[in-house]
Amino acid sequence: MRLAIMTFCVLCLLGLTSALAQTPPDAGSLQRESERSLQAPQTDPRVIPPAPRPMAEDDKAARVTVQSITITGATLIASADLEDLFKDIIGQSLTLAELEYTAQRIVDVYRKGGWFVRTYLPQQDVTAGNIYIQVLESHYDGSRLEQQGNRASGSYVQNVVTHRLHQGEPLSADNLERGLLLANDLPGIRATGLLEPGDAHSTSRVVVQVEDTPLLSGDFGISNHGIKSTGEVQGVGGLALNDLMGIGDRLSVRALAGSSIYSGALNYSLPLGHDGLRLTTHGSFLEYKLKNRYRSLDAKGWAYTAGASLIYPLLRQLEHNLYISTGYEYRQFDDDMLGSALHRHRVNAFTLSLAGDVRDSLWGGAMTWGGAELTHGHLNIRNINDDRTFDAAGPDTHGSYTKANFYLNRLQSVGFGGLQVLVGLTGQVADGNLGSSERFSLGGPYRVRAYPVNEGNGDEGIFGKIELQKSLGTDWKAIAFYDVGHIRQHKKTWDNWEGGSGQPNSYSLSGVGLGLNWYGSDVLDGFSASVCGAVPVDTNRGKDADGKNNDGSKAKAARAWATLNWYF
Repeated sequence: MRLAIMTFCVLCLLGLTSALAQTPPDAGSLQRESERSLQAPQTDPRVIPPAPRPMAEDDKAARVTVQSITITGATLIASADLEDLFKDIIGQSLTLAELEYTAQRIVDVYRKGGWFVRTYLPQQDVTAGNIYIQVLESHYDGSRLEQQGNRASGSYVQNVVTHRLHQGEPLSADNLERGLLLANDLPGIRATGLLEPGDAHSTSRVVVQVEDTPLLSGDFGISNHGIKSTGEVQGVGGLALNDLMGIGDRLSVRALAGSSIYSGALNYSLPLGHDGLRLTTHGSFLEYKLKNRYRSLDAKGWAYTAGASLIYPLLRQLEHNLYISTGYEYRQFDDDMLGSALHRHRVNAFTLSLAGDVRDSLWGGAMTWGGAELTHGHLNIRNINDDRTFDAAGPDTHGSYTKANFYLNRLQSVGFGGLQVLVGLTGQVADGNLGSSERFSLGGPYRVRAYPVNEGNGDEGIFGKIELQKSLGTDWKAIAFYDVGHIRQHKKTWDNWEGGSGQPNSYSLSGVGLGLNWYGSDVLDGFSASVCGAVPVDTNRGKDADGKNNDGSKAKAARAWATLNWYF
């Protein structure tokens, strides 16, 4: 039996197998793909165009010709700088309503600077055209709590909302916005903030309203996003218990099942302090057995992971956010073949990442989001059936490694007819050859949709897409897309690595397609579905000796993807 496994390893190392010219999926690669499938479904980002603010008009109202503007009461911004905002109205004939509207410019400037302010025109003689605008800069005068429900700790949420506000200081709109957003990030909690007059002149008190949201939430979905050798049709679901301790903690479990693959994950997260720092601990398992073209190998395996991470919001605002996170994960991958042990791989990995998003009003509104992650780890290949020996003679992945990943997306409103354009770029670079769990793949419903899951694996790669999205009312969206990716199979090749097959170490995959998304409403609220079809544009230069993809499908075959999800 050991001789059979050694023979198979040599053939794979030299690239000389026919039906198995492409390496079969293993616990590492299946874990990588299942982690993506196990993630809770995300709603599509929406671009909301800025609403114009109309100016009040009254042709019959009395008018005054503006000769000068004088600002009083401003301390956070120089009065002269504020008066410069009104140079364009000097000499114009305006009504009182138009003057009050124009004074809103001061509020906008303060808001961009992160402060609350109110402006008004005090009682004055305007016949000479000399206009005075009074600025009332609001100062923080504490907070009070209004609570509905008894699960959430109202005092804790109140401290989150007001954490960066200080008694007697100018009331920071940015800090209040941050606090409210962080409070609403807490699972099982909804928080709103109102301003009421404080005890002293020109002061404001924050009223923090707290209510419970459902203790239990979850989702269930079915799709054909699996690998053919373990079952293309798979079900994915999850349940979460929210706010168990009253501080916005969450305990969640997720599961995935296909015809011959089963995976589950358990997560617990809780906030640390009052400023958005959050700790997450997690564990997962996976079990698989290969079928179809790999059935004769009797290949099966298991994967186990455990880890912890910290995430902190450096910026948390409605229009821009930036998060930093770090984490550690232990991974164990065991693969058997022909009744004996094939791989026993152990990974320890540390990560450091940044992620963020920004919204702008360019061309009718847009959203840009992206991130980067640095991973440093160590792969320990146990020398079961000379596995480490074969690795040393080939890819040499045993030992330390470093890789970096990035992604960048922009969803741009075209400004008419409900049209939007989504452009995305994702990539990975590495300092050497990687184990299967760390590699970059091109195929599947989240990358080049014209190719199967796990097609085009490499140590380094880049993927780009462009989508034209058309809203068809409130429930439907049509898309047309082009996907393209380039892969480098091995960072460092070795002698006769391709076994004389002539297969290139680097090649590209691309495809085009159409899709339709549906979002339920009314009695079907919480349901969503998507379907898309894609065809390859070029030749798959990574196909096997029989001209097929890694799942046995024809390299030029069209491909369809479908999902149905329910959220509750």
